Amino acid sequence: MPPKPRSLFRHFMILYASLLVFVIAGGGMYLGMSNASQREAIKAREAARVNREAQIMSAILAARSGDAAFLAARITDELDSHVSSHVRIASLLRSFAEIKSGYVQVRFLDVQGRESVRVENTPEGTRLIQDDQLQDKSHTTYFLKGTLLSSGSVSVSRFDLNVERGEVEIPFRPVLRFSSPVLGPDERFAGIVVLNLRGEVIRERLRQADAAALGRPLLANEDGYWLLGPAPEMEWGFQLGERREMTVEAAWPGAWERIRSQRQGQFLLDGALYTFDTVQADSAIGVRTTALMVPEEGWKIVARVPKQRLVPPLTATFMLMTAGLAVLLGVLSWQWAASRAKREMIQAELADSEARFRAMSEASQDALVMTDDQGRVAFWNRAAEGMFGVLRQDMEGRFLHDVVAPPEERSKAQAGLREFSQTGDGPVVNGVNEHVARRADGSLFPVELSVAAFRRDDRWWAVGSARDISERKRAEEALRQQATTDGLTGLLNRRRFMEMGEAEIERTKRTGRPMSLVMFDVDHFKKVNDTRGHDAGDMVLVSLARTAKDALRAVDILGRLGGEEFAAILPETGLEEAAAVAERLRRAVSGMGLAPKGEPLPVTISLGAVQVREPGESLGSLLKRADEALYRAKSSGRDRVERG
Repeated sequence: MPPKPRSLFRHFMILYASLLVFVIAGGGMYLGMSNASQREAIKAREAARVNREAQIMSAILAARSGDAAFLAARITDELDSHVSSHVRIASLLRSFAEIKSGYVQVRFLDVQGRESVRVENTPEGTRLIQDDQLQDKSHTTYFLKGTLLSSGSVSVSRFDLNVERGEVEIPFRPVLRFSSPVLGPDERFAGIVVLNLRGEVIRERLRQADAAALGRPLLANEDGYWLLGPAPEMEWGFQLGERREMTVEAAWPGAWERIRSQRQGQFLLDGALYTFDTVQADSAIGVRTTALMVPEEGWKIVARVPKQRLVPPLTATFMLMTAGLAVLLGVLSWQWAASRAKREMIQAELADSEARFRAMSEASQDALVMTDDQGRVAFWNRAAEGMFGVLRQDMEGRFLHDVVAPPEERSKAQAGLREFSQTGDGPVVNGVNEHVARRADGSLFPVELSVAAFRRDDRWWAVGSARDISERKRAEEALRQQATTDGLTGLLNRRRFMEMGEAEIERTKRTGRPMSLVMFDVDHFKKVNDTRGHDAGDMVLVSLARTAKDALRAVDILGRLGGEEFAAILPETGLEEAAAVAERLRRAVSGMGLAPKGEPLPVTISLGAVQVREPGESLGSLLKRADEALYRAKSSGRDRVERG
């Protein structure tokens, strides 16, 4: 007899209403938790990104301060020589400007604050300014502050627009000035070195970081004026009268007071996320310098993620999924209500359900397997046939682990089965685990295994799904390779080189065996890029990496530290042998015979070779000494090896 319509409808409504309330409540909770999780992830990413940019800017400032202190020390040496010091200083500053990129002016001011030597980098090249064009800078803040500094200290000016003869230069040219005092032979103040750094070096770095950020990394000074703002017309308000009101507070009302009063932080205001960090003179990471940096002002790196970007666009999708689930629940509830009303409908639904399950299992891309409590196969779908290479009729009734488990794992699997037959539990039950499986041809491959248990006929049964994760493992290995390898040359990147170098240092401490390090870079590499193009520069770096790998042993650690700078750690190698290796590498590079676009391109390198002096010497100290030896090689004419 068919069920009564009223009874059928009552059962349907009771179940459907209960499930619908549960789905809506659960979906709402899920949506809220998902949004919160997304917000926390965004906050963490933004905090890490802003902090990293602050550290990078600090590193840039520290490195450029080291340049100024270095030049001041060199000029002091020239003054001590008493031999044509003005000509030698001019030559020194011009050579420095040619080698070091990013500086628009390199100057030496005498005791009265007048320019004694000025070198300018122009699009046409490096130019030494004639004496009749030199200016009096005694009134400038950077000169007045520079006279008060101790030897080795560097004053970092405000980040502002360049002013020539009392007027802001047009087009705008942002600059940072690094000033360091020069002492004469009598240890008295003899002038200052002033380096004008092109401000776009820092601004362009932040623009590059913008591509990966939800909130653009921007730059403001300690007074709340934009140095890199949301729009170009909002920048430099402290220097341009018509933009005097263009401040952080004007753009983001209520935010600046909180940003100004803390070193770093993150907060929500009017639904938007604000993240900020202070550029600190003592927070440079990975920069080796003894210069004491004295900034004239502080800077804040700030980022704002608008409210609409903090809320993931899940609402429409969620509503669509909820509606679809509601329809599905209605169908299932109607079926359940009908089954309650008539016993025969239960049996029909069970048969239909089994047919659907088999159809879905056959359509599944994962291997689906069912076994009894002894591990004998009771079900084996088509995907399992393809994955393991065994047909269903050949597997049903066989012990699963005899076929798919590697021989060394079978005893462990049998022990797990004994526990499963008693309790329905085991090492792989009710979880997702990664294992190694075996195909019929004996080959092994990784699988992701999910197993559930159920009890039927007073016995435990297991249903498992196995997914071949070979492609995922290969992708993970590729990502690991990308994280440790320089993308252009295929050598170790700086981070991985430092990690392996630290490990080798520790091994040297334990064994007492010698260890050496060779640092080298390409001579006149900037000229190659400027005159032959970046493709030629890339060819030089790739060829140099290949030549260096061929010249070194398999146990040597070779990496690209950045730009055209490379280093190699030579385990169990003394200084004499390291110098010989460096000389062999120098000759090999000289003979590479590159000819991009058919035009010969001679390439030479300068190298510095050092040995660990004592067991306690750090990798940083070793790199510093190698860098100093490399600099001596550069200063001595390039294309040579110097020992440190």
